[in-house]
Amino acid sequence: MKKYAISDWINSSGGPFVVMEEGKASLWKGVNGSSSDYYLACQTSDYIEKLYLHDTEILVLGDEPLQTAIAFSDDRQLIVRWKWADSEPDVQNAIEKIDFDTVHFIEKITVDWKSQPLVIFDAADEFDPTQCLEFSTRENKAKISTFIHQPTSTTSLLVHSIDSIP
Repeated sequence: MKKYAISDWINSSGGPFVVMEEGKASLWKGVNGSSSDYYLACQTSDYIEKLYLHDTEILVLGDEPLQTAIAFSDDRQLIVRWKWADSEPDVQNAIEKIDFDTVHFIEKITVDWKSQPLVIFDAADEFDPTQCLEFSTRENKAKISTFIHQPTSTTSLLVHSIDSIP
């Protein structure tokens, strides 16, 4: 069983979350942007999609506005979205029991950020450094592989595994 450190959890006010370079995040205007950055993020239909906006690649964490955290181990980085579970310890236990040899990936996307760190925040809002998760990937270029992990009938997670591409 692999041990993971898990960040704080963040919640959305109803929109999707976006993942982008912190250095460009102040350009995100949420519902106030021209042709609304939020509107563009809401046009996505998959669990994860990529936009090119404000001279950077932005990931949109689509589907439902799920409570979200970052999980780190020695060799893995995960964006974890809590679909349902009875408690945070149940979520931690579920993450640590993921067998990546048997996971069925449902989406894969490649992203090439220009700088680090990255931030995750609510697409409806303008960027606020006090209302985000900050993290860095091992490399700027990464493959994001998405899967649903439902180890029990009472626990289900939507997971985005971040694998660096050197």
